[in-house]
Amino acid sequence: VVSNGLVLDKNGQKMSKRLGNAADPFETLGKYGADATRWYMVSNANPWDNLKFDLDGITEVQRKFFGTLYNTYSFFSLYANVDGFTYSEANIPLEERPEIDRWVLSELNTLIKDTTAFYEDYEPTKAARAITTFVTENLSNWYVRLCRRRFWKGTYEKDKIAAYQTLYTCLKTVAQLGAPIAPFFMDQLYRDLTSVCESDASESVHLSSFPKTDESLIDSDLEDKMHKAQVISSLTLSLRKKESIKVRQPLQRIMIPVLDNKDKAQIEAIADLVKSEVNVKEIELIDD
Repeated sequence: VVSNGLVLDKNGQKMSKRLGNAADPFETLGKYGADATRWYMVSNANPWDNLKFDLDGITEVQRKFFGTLYNTYSFFSLYANVDGFTYSEANIPLEERPEIDRWVLSELNTLIKDTTAFYEDYEPTKAARAITTFVTENLSNWYVRLCRRRFWKGTYEKDKIAAYQTLYTCLKTVAQLGAPIAPFFMDQLYRDLTSVCESDASESVHLSSFPKTDESLIDSDLEDKMHKAQVISSLTLSLRKKESIKVRQPLQRIMIPVLDNKDKAQIEAIADLVKSEVNVKEIELIDD
């Protein structure tokens, strides 16, 4: 059991009826739900610290974390139902899956490792933030977005099956990792996934075994490389936005300063991905 410090208003003032700045906990839970409220409180500040409480923060958690996770599951279930995916095929070996599958499974196993350590060290805030980052940045904004065509395409063959198996594994594991903080939402997600895909699954996420890290799936070089692609793409897109140049307008080149040969090699390896993401024709590396 982890108990909160004082819950203050958004300006750091003590809540009181006299000041009219108190939030009714029952109204809040009724409107926003227990899981979103708890995720907001846990991810916002260490439970033992005083918490500046803002209802807008819960709305953001609902939209940004739970909304994104639900949309990712909806995307998966829509196409899995169309193709009749039930995870009945044998696991496609890691070395036969595309690099992006290997990358997200590496990130997933790093997340399992980190989250387990955070929970064991009574650091639920760090756990909630790590899970949020994985779901919003890595799974939804990068993996699903870059792999959409693999789910859309007509033929139900190895590449498509690998995409389903990878996304299923990520969603199920997130449900297990997030269950201590969001017990209701994650249980529903777990049961919706496993009721179709695993006949021998536990009847609740809270009765399933907590995920264990598979070190053989972690590739820190691949994670670094993909992180560079994410950062470069994000910076380039923000530059486009600042200059009001839409993404659909192709540009000739971007110039990127590199620090050393490792940096250079990593950027060269993800150059094609970046070029298609930000719609530029060439990348020029500057080492002067």
